[in-house]
Amino acid sequence: MARVFVHGECSNWSHVWSGIPKGSVGLLLGLLLFLLFVNDLPNRFTNFKMFADDTKVWTTIAGNDDIDKLQKDLDNLSMPY
Repeated sequence: MARVFVHGECSNWSHVWSGIPKGSVGLLLGLLLFLLFVNDLPNRFTNFKMFADDTKVWTTIAGNDDIDKLQKDLDNLSMPY
């Protein structure tokens, strides 16, 4: 669950289904979980780019094999570990 504060106003609580724990489990544990997640990405995706905490899954479609590879990456993205 998360909510946003802007200019002293607060949103309603909402379920968040992505991201990493921030502050709720302790600084060191949150950083460790983030590093474990990031270091596992090369094992899960064929084509991806990373910068800081931003990750993009992509491919160039030149044939059916490329479509299958992209679909596999998208399936891996939505599957729990």
